Amino acid sequence: MAAQHRKTGLAVLGDLTWGAHACHFYETQEDLLDTALPYFKAGLEAQEFCLWIVDPPLGVAQAARAVRHRFPEGERHLAEGRMEIVASPTWYLRGGRFAVKRLLRVWDDKLQEVLARGFAGMRVAGGAGWLDRKDWKRFSEYERELNDSLAGKPMIVLCSYALHIGGAAEILNVARTHQYAIAKRGGAWEVVEWRSPPTPEDAYDTLTTREREVLLLAAEGMSNPRIAARLAIGVRTVESHRANLLRKLRLRNQTELVRYALARGLLPVEPAR
Repeated sequence: MAAQHRKTGLAVLGDLTWGAHACHFYETQEDLLDTALPYFKAGLEAQEFCLWIVDPPLGVAQAARAVRHRFPEGERHLAEGRMEIVASPTWYLRGGRFAVKRLLRVWDDKLQEVLARGFAGMRVAGGAGWLDRKDWKRFSEYERELNDSLAGKPMIVLCSYALHIGGAAEILNVARTHQYAIAKRGGAWEVVEWRSPPTPEDAYDTLTTREREVLLLAAEGMSNPRIAARLAIGVRTVESHRANLLRKLRLRNQTELVRYALARGLLPVEPAR
């Protein structure tokens, strides 16, 4: 797999690893462009395939003009198929219906196509302006499933939400289904994370079920291949889970991981002799 750390083009995010799933709240179309275009520019420079799923009032033709105007080689990127721009209803809906399982299969199929073409991976920005209020709950479920499915895959996804399309409850729910949340209003970054970083006491609660399983087996001394065999998942998926849980728990190495597991009571403490 290509290098895990990828430049986002956004100072507020810095570098992210493959499998990252972030959301971006914006107020104006200019805020959206000021975020999406540097993000995609960094992806194109890193030999990633870029997919931009745009919402009205930003149309496909208008987004393509912005790419051509702001990127030195924007026309070539589009002409050579290194970047694709589609309307959000076209991507997310089939026959007017939103189906979570179908869409997850579409992502996997697109990624395999991209990798077969020789790209390092896929960088995505997708809008949610097509959502009706009745669809918010199901779309939040989809975001959670997408978050889990990205583990171990050479993809980075940035979901863009206009602040005016949802209430406070919807926005909070959206932020909770992503690893990172950022917002830009009137040209200034106002939010970096949707909540304060967890304290050491509650950081464990941020781990997914699979990350907790990997944590326990790693603390017991199992190698990544052995963990993969035990859990019937890929080695790269284990590596991604391991990197994520170390980041969430703010641990630097295997020694600290074992100490954390012992301190939390996840491992039996051998009696003194």
